[in-house]
Amino acid sequence: MSTKNDKHPDYLVLTHTLQSDEPVFTFRVTASGKKFTVQAAEVVPNNRFTIQFLKPLTTAGGHFAVATRLARSTLNLYPDVKKFPVYAPRKWNYEYSFFMLGLYRLGKEINVPDFTLYPRQWIDDFIEGSGFRPGVYNMREFKLDDVLPGRLALELYADTHHNKYKAVADTLIRQLMHQPKTSEGGYWHKEIYPHQMWLDGVFMADVFAMQYATLFSKPEWYDEAVHQIKLIYRHTYDSASGLMFHGWDESRNPVWAHPQKGTSPEFWGRAIGWYLMAIVECLDYLPLNHPERNTLIAIFKTVAAGIKKYQHPQNALWYQVTNKPDAPGNWVETSCSAMFTYAFAKGNRLGILDKTFLDAAERAFNALLNEYVYTDAQGNLHLDQTVKIGTLNPRTSKGDYQYYITTERRIDDYKGLAALLFAGTELKK
Repeated sequence: MSTKNDKHPDYLVLTHTLQSDEPVFTFRVTASGKKFTVQAAEVVPNNRFTIQFLKPLTTAGGHFAVATRLARSTLNLYPDVKKFPVYAPRKWNYEYSFFMLGLYRLGKEINVPDFTLYPRQWIDDFIEGSGFRPGVYNMREFKLDDVLPGRLALELYADTHHNKYKAVADTLIRQLMHQPKTSEGGYWHKEIYPHQMWLDGVFMADVFAMQYATLFSKPEWYDEAVHQIKLIYRHTYDSASGLMFHGWDESRNPVWAHPQKGTSPEFWGRAIGWYLMAIVECLDYLPLNHPERNTLIAIFKTVAAGIKKYQHPQNALWYQVTNKPDAPGNWVETSCSAMFTYAFAKGNRLGILDKTFLDAAERAFNALLNEYVYTDAQGNLHLDQTVKIGTLNPRTSKGDYQYYITTERRIDDYKGLAALLFAGTELKK
């Protein structure tokens, strides 16, 4: 388009219909080879939109440098923690706390005070007096997702001994005491999803329970967490594929549950990622002499070996539906790829997994940086192609292949950024 009424274009004008109500999204513009005509017109920018051009990451600077840059990018983009993140500021939320936990640990490891202050300010905003401020948390919903932020409270209590953090953790442990359960004692994922266990819930609740057990000498929570981990493994592990189904429903709901086994239909990458990360995190807390420690290690090794088989031989990453990389519409999903990277690297460091898993983690991490991490003009890092959500809500999801491949993807989703932060920090060790 020319603003000077001549044949020399000043602007390239694109028409694009937005298919999302997300506040941030990406799109790629490529040349088609077709000839374009130059039109004369006035260009009036729409002030509702801000466009940034992102470039591929060219110089990563090592694993730890990437982790540090990821952390610094969030502080640059959200200098006021009360505006973090654009998707849902000031929300008690599992994915944001996942990132904050990684940020807090990184800050302690490299002694960067603002990396530890930022997560502390984030969680302090939810606390009033000696517990949650009104409107932040509702135990009656019994959402396992709501337990995960308690891990940051436990970290802060261990470092500061401020009772407000213990009060928050005590409230969340009371939720687990009263969490609705299956007939075998398995946590329902939420009150509104009766009889359902999801792989996600192990990361949300059971690592917290073991961390709580360690900090407050409550060994019964080791046993409870182990029970949950073993139970969902027994119901969702598929020996034919070596993978785990996303969820299991004791009541065999007719929407997505297998009529005999009760399992959901597909193997979703991030669900398995949550599970693998959960076990390797639990091993930080479960005592070396606990009678079930070797059982968890055996489960971890089995699931890790299954996942490793599905690392793509060319791009070194994993797909949204894990066992169908070549199926129409399937795509590389970055959060699960980063989760497997972290679990493999940490499993190797703990002496559980052999060096082939570390090599796989290195290949995956480099592939993520080369293909899916971008920089803006200010040098901030951005991660693309993270699936927004994966649910087994029978009202909105059949849990089938079509559901997973059509679920919306995000740039800078904090489930992906947090997993990449964990992976970069771990690979440095």
